[in-house]
Amino acid sequence: MARIKLTDNARRYRRRMWLTTIAGLPALFLAIRGAQERVPLVLGILGALVFLGAIGMAAVLGLKMHRQSLADREMHSRRAMIVMMTATLGKETDESLETIRDRGGLSGEAAGLILKGRQANADAQADE
Repeated sequence: MARIKLTDNARRYRRRMWLTTIAGLPALFLAIRGAQERVPLVLGILGALVFLGAIGMAAVLGLKMHRQSLADREMHSRRAMIVMMTATLGKETDESLETIRDRGGLSGEAAGLILKGRQANADAQADE
């Protein structure tokens, strides 16, 4: 499946996720040194806790990035669908478009856009 380019919001979450992961690496090193008894055990335990916190925060940011990516993908698909429906409904009469608009949904949005465009054109021609 083709990858969709991440939006700025999703990219920010991904950057924060990786920065948090990288920031937790020194704490992992400290925890390993504590397990090897090269530093005091208390520092090793503290390092392990900080590392686990950093990994947990990175996981939360990763989930937020994923949700943002899905929301952006849905919005992109929705816009494409409205454009396609607008092209299809452009041949309909104003009365049928009003009926479709009143029903709502994507087709209702597309019908509303067509009606607004027709009204703007009519107003522009009346001004001339």
